[in-house]
This record gives sequence, C-alpha cells and structure tokens, in this order.
Amino acid sequence: MNAKLIAFSGFVTVFLGAGIGFIAANLLPCPYTSQMYQDLEQKYVLVGAVAGLLIGSSQEMIRELKQERDAEEDLLQDLNKAIHSSKNPKNY
Repeated sequence: MNAKLIAFSGFVTVFLGAGIGFIAANLLPCPYTSQMYQDLEQKYVLVGAVAGLLIGSSQEMIRELKQERDAEEDLLQDLNKAIHSSKNPKNY
C-alpha cells in the first residue's frame, strides 16, 4: 500500500471535516450557557477533523486493497488459463 497516498487522503479529509464542523458550529448555535457548552465551535471542528481523518484514510486503504485483490485475481485467472491450455491446446 502507498502510505503517502493514504496520508494525503487523510489530510485532505481532515480539512473537509474541520470545515464541516466549523459550519455546523456556526449554523447551530447552542442556547445553553453552562461551562460545558463553552467553546463548542472548537469541539465541533476537532470532532469533524478526527472523523475526516478516519474516513479519508480508511476509504483510501479500502480502495488500495481492492486494487491489490483485483490484480491477484487477474494473475490467478491467467495462471488458470495457462494450466488449462497446456492440458488441452485445442481449446485455446
């Protein structure tokens, strides 16, 4: 797997997730005033960034693993054809 591509994908989605968290914090103002609800904007941005990192890197890993699996399946199909063609050269 390409670690640089996975990291890049993760960082891109970190910014997207942080942006979504920032927008959500500004669009959904909190009516409460207790200490627990202070700095909600920063918390939303942090949660969005972490979610973006997890989603982006996971998606890229799955995409790369699928490419590897497809390449292995193609290799096995080619090997299977080669084995069968050596047994029965008339069929191929």
